[in-house]
Amino acid sequence: MRISPQELTVVALNKGLDLSSFDCGDSDLNEFLKKDAFGHEEKNIVKTYVCLNQNNAVGFFSVCNDAIKLSKQERQSEFGEPKAYSDYPAIKIARLAVSKNCQRKGVGKFMVQVVVGKAIELSKSVGCRFVTVDAYPQQAEFYEKMGFIRNIEDRAGDNVSMRLDLVEALKPFL
Repeated sequence: MRISPQELTVVALNKGLDLSSFDCGDSDLNEFLKKDAFGHEEKNIVKTYVCLNQNNAVGFFSVCNDAIKLSKQERQSEFGEPKAYSDYPAIKIARLAVSKNCQRKGVGKFMVQVVVGKAIELSKSVGCRFVTVDAYPQQAEFYEKMGFIRNIEDRAGDNVSMRLDLVEALKPFL
């Protein structure tokens, strides 16, 4: 059964949250949230947010600044000029996870929408054209359903480098 967005809240990571029972099924992501996220925040590497349902942590995401390189072909097709900027400003979804008992219930989609909203708000005061993610290969389809496309210039290693163009994402609403 899906969880309604009205039942979810997002709060900044803080010491008052009980994260002890959070388990997304991926030990690396679990460990990041419980052991590493505060340190990464202190070093200004990422900002982490926790998604709550009835005061229980059901997901989290971390974001940071990013820049992506578009291939000459991508610059030509998206901007009509091959000599446009070589790097484009972005916000990166650095980590995103949903607890096992809430997966496939709309929580991940909700969190991506929150990130996109943050990126749109940021773009009102500084340049921010894309939301990027280096998705686990098994999660690439999830992001594609959200409108992300795969980058031709892929430096994501074992993951899949993807982007969402904020200008294109906003067109239906303008």
